[in-house]
Amino acid sequence: MFRHRNSLIGITLLILLFFVSCGLPEAPVHIDGKLIPVDQEHIGEKDQAVDSIIAIYRKAMEEEMEVVLAHSAQRLERGTPEGLLNNFVADLIMKQGQDLYLPEDGQPIDFALLNYGGLRAPLPEGPVTRANIFELMPFENEMMVLTLTPESTRKAFEYLAQANVGMPVSGIELVVSDNQVEEVYIQGAPFDSSRNYKVLTSDYLAGGGDDMRFFLDAVQEEMLGKRIRDAIIAHAITLDERGEKINSELDGRIRIE
Repeated sequence: MFRHRNSLIGITLLILLFFVSCGLPEAPVHIDGKLIPVDQEHIGEKDQAVDSIIAIYRKAMEEEMEVVLAHSAQRLERGTPEGLLNNFVADLIMKQGQDLYLPEDGQPIDFALLNYGGLRAPLPEGPVTRANIFELMPFENEMMVLTLTPESTRKAFEYLAQANVGMPVSGIELVVSDNQVEEVYIQGAPFDSSRNYKVLTSDYLAGGGDDMRFFLDAVQEEMLGKRIRDAIIAHAITLDERGEKINSELDGRIRIE
C-alpha cells in the first residue's frame, strides 16, 4: 500500500512539473548587429603577403586571357530575328555537338536551340582573345541533347515565334507571321508530327531556363561532357589552325513576314 501511494505521489509530481515547465515563458534572446557598407571606405588594409601570392596567379591569368585564339573577318553582334553572332554560335555548337554525340539509336541531332540572353558580348573584328570568348559566354553551361516528342517540338517553335528577341538556332528554317508559326523545316524537311526530334541545347535551358518549359517534358536527356564556352574556344582555335577567319552571315533561318 505504501509503495502504491508513493508511486501515485511520484506520478502526480511529474505531471505538475510538466505543466509548470510548459507554462514558463522562454528566456528572451537578444541579438546585436550592425550594418557594414561594402564600399571603398570600409575595405580593410591589404595583406601584402597574401596579395603578392595572388599577384603571381593574377598575372598568369591575365596573360592567358590575352592570348589571341583567332581572327574575325567582321564584328559579330547578336540580333533579332537572327544575328551574325546568333548564327555563328548556334552553328558551331551544332557542329561540335554532332562530332561529340554518339547516339545509341542511330538518330543524330536534328537542330540546336540556345538563348539570346546567353550571348553576353559581341566578338570584335580582328584579333579575338580568350578573354573575348569569356565575355561572350561567361557561364559554365554544359551541352546537352534532349529528345522531344512532336508536341514538345511544336511548342519549341511556337516559343521562337512568340519571342521578342532572336534565339540562336541551327538546323531549322522558321517562317513567322503575327507571332505564329507559318512554316518550319528541320534539316531541310518539313516538320513531321509523327516522330521525335533531338535538340542540342544547354543544361540551363534544359531545366526550363528562360521559360523554355517544353524542355522539361523531354523523353531523354544526354550530357555531352563539354561546356559551351569550351566548344567556342575549340572552334576558334581550329579555324586559326586552318588559316581561316571567324565569319558569319544572315541566311533567313528565322523570317518574319
